[in-house]
Amino acid sequence: MNEASVVAALRAALGAPAGRVRLGIGDDAAVWSPAPGQLQVITVDECTEGIDFRRTTVSLEDAGWRALAASLSDAAAMGARPLLAVVSLVIPGDLDEGGVVLLYQGMAELAARHRVQIVGGDLSRGEVLSLGVTVVGEVRPSNLKRRGDGRAGDVLAVSGPLGLCRAGLAIVEGEVDRELLDPHLVERAVAAYRRPEPRVAAGRFLGGSRSVRGMMDLSDGLAADLPRLAAACGAAALIDADTLPVDPACRAVAQAMGAAPEDLALEGGDDLELLCTVQRRAFGYLAERVRARLGRPLLLVGRLEAGTGVVVSRGGVQHPLEVEGWEALRR
Repeated sequence: MNEASVVAALRAALGAPAGRVRLGIGDDAAVWSPAPGQLQVITVDECTEGIDFRRTTVSLEDAGWRALAASLSDAAAMGARPLLAVVSLVIPGDLDEGGVVLLYQGMAELAARHRVQIVGGDLSRGEVLSLGVTVVGEVRPSNLKRRGDGRAGDVLAVSGPLGLCRAGLAIVEGEVDRELLDPHLVERAVAAYRRPEPRVAAGRFLGGSRSVRGMMDLSDGLAADLPRLAAACGAAALIDADTLPVDPACRAVAQAMGAAPEDLALEGGDDLELLCTVQRRAFGYLAERVRARLGRPLLLVGRLEAGTGVVVSRGGVQHPLEVEGWEALRR
């Protein structure tokens, strides 16, 4: 059992969306039309202790931040502006009222940055701390981006270097001796892991570009998310590992671990960068506009081709993707 198989089974069981629902199961968010000419997105993400975070490596405020960030990132991937959030919180016996407030303070800090209001939710008791965050947003019909709208011939681009949060995870989990690393890189990587930044502004900007055909977020890592995008597009994806935009902190951590930097960057989730399919001839101009407007790069990682699957090129030799990203249902 994996996420893709469960999603496919649920789509078959529930049937196609109908009425005012424009997009159902299988993308970063669902989309419905509350009135003619208007679209709203709704998405939910679950953040569970022991699976998505550990209280030994992140604070309660950080855990709250991370939970909201995941859902904001899903909204961003649709080109939407997030507006509201509700939180379903499962409280274990060792968490008191003060701890609950700290969780919400972390969420509130991130929400304020993006003018999102946390307007309610549900509280219950359970064995394990878990936060289910639902976000509602809005998007112009012309700006909606779906992951499956790319075509063979499009280039694949990401909204920033990859692997920073994976480097932070390796450091906080003790996979690497931090004494071998530059203290500045350690601080930067750990901070990014504990408080990843959803690319809301980039999502809205890219959503408004006609040269961007489709988009999704990289919460599970490029190795996990790119096959999903390629399958949704009905195309094959080719990425060049030799030119993959790997964050310097990820390179340093990989070298200290004796691992290939590109593999660490491919498998790492939590960066919350956006992966988009762009019309090939428009990429250069679009990258210039992104840099000028947002002060951020838009970086090539590969292209879509006719076929199926994901192929990685290393040293000019092509082979199927073997690196695995995050799989939510892996046991």
